[in-house]
Amino acid sequence: MISNIDHTNKISTGQIALIAAAIGASAAILAQLVIFLLTRFKERDNFKRELVAEERRLAYLLSELYKELVMHKVHKRYWYKTAEIYSRDKEEIKDSHERHFESNKKSFETLTKIQVTTSEYVKVVTHFTNLFGQNGVISKALNDIRTFQPRKASDFSGITTYEVLLKAQDKEESDLNIFYRYYTKCYDTINIEMISKI
Repeated sequence: MISNIDHTNKISTGQIALIAAAIGASAAILAQLVIFLLTRFKERDNFKRELVAEERRLAYLLSELYKELVMHKVHKRYWYKTAEIYSRDKEEIKDSHERHFESNKKSFETLTKIQVTTSEYVKVVTHFTNLFGQNGVISKALNDIRTFQPRKASDFSGITTYEVLLKAQDKEESDLNIFYRYYTKCYDTINIEMISKI
């Protein structure tokens, strides 16, 4: 009778094999889960870095487009004023008017590029905040960027000589570039906030 009791409490070889298989399978699944999670975190981190890099690329492009817009807007007014200064020379007037219209056309083309690039910029930043958390600082700067309104250049009224016009043009271009730096600062603010989430 004693041997009968001992026999019923013993684990069979088949049961040991099943327990070992279950432990091995659990360990394999756990290892796969850990590898999956580590890979997922690394991919997420790489994606964050890609979004930040794309934000920098678009911010740089927009900053350069603002400079181009300033140049065309100032040149548009400059050439119009040049036509007034050379009011007696028909050939100079014609040339100045043609350049005025060309600068006007280029300023509209540049403004269109700014709008398209701004749309891409907003998309990248919004994608980042949707994935990695909303941020009040980013939201404010992004709203300022969305409401971008180009400022008109001076019409150079009261200027009657070409030499004074040249100096006024340089000053106006410098002043407008300072005005548009506000938007560049918005991009830098957004970038700092994005980097802080990496």
